[in-house]
This record gives sequence, C-alpha cells and structure tokens, in this order.
Amino acid sequence: MTLVGELQAKPGFKFVFQGASELCAKCKLREVCVMKLEPNTVYKVVEVLKKRHKCPLREGWVVVARVVEAEVEALLDAKMAVEDAIITFKRGKCDNANCAVWNICQSPYVKEGERYRVLRVEREGVFCGRRKMLRVLLSRVK
Repeated sequence: MTLVGELQAKPGFKFVFQGASELCAKCKLREVCVMKLEPNTVYKVVEVLKKRHKCPLREGWVVVARVVEAEVEALLDAKMAVEDAIITFKRGKCDNANCAVWNICQSPYVKEGERYRVLRVEREGVFCGRRKMLRVLLSRVK
C-alpha cells in the first residue's frame, strides 16, 4: 500500500517513483507513502481505496492504493531471451545514445544484478555491434 495522487489513482496507471522529496521527510504519512517504494522503479496501481489524505507536496489529495512493481521492457542477448526463464540482468555497455533503442537498452528501471523472469520475447531483433538483441518484457523476482 502507498499513497497516490487522486488523479492518478486508477487501476492500471503506471508511475515511476524517483525518490522522496524534502517535504516528505517531515510528513506524518511518509512511512505508508514513500518509505515502501524503491527509487527508479516502475509501479502499477492495482486497487484504489476510498481513504484520502491532504498532501503538501501535491498541493491536493492523495488516496490509499495498492501497487505492485510493474513489468519493464529491456533488450537481452538473443541467447538469453527465453520465455519464462529466470535471468540475472547484466546491462551491456553502450555509448551510442543516438541509437533508436537506447532508452530500452540502457533503461534505469531494469536493475543491474537483479533476477528477472522473462515474460515475453519479441521475435524481431536489433543488432548491437555483432550481438543480436531481442526486446523482452521482464518481471523482477524477489
């Protein structure tokens, strides 16, 4: 459970928690709000409750919501991109920020060294140097 802005509190809504604000340090609700979330992580709202609270950061209302860590897109070496496999993610080095898939390849939302289940593999690949990379959907294994 966490607190989500009233306008964003809809099942299926995804958001990135980027870290707590300075205002959060003094808030009496910080334990239920920001302390349960991990920075640079994508979350998805799965249930919204009716309880509302005033939020000085949002200058409005927040509501209690149940959230889960959302699936994230990434590029994997074609040899590792097997549906339902559990992998330890290792980001490939890439200096080509102009690459069309750089934001997926170098996504800050896929954590280096963490274990993920490969949920989906797309058939079309891209080549990064000589390596064939496939776009995948990952779910972190805890």
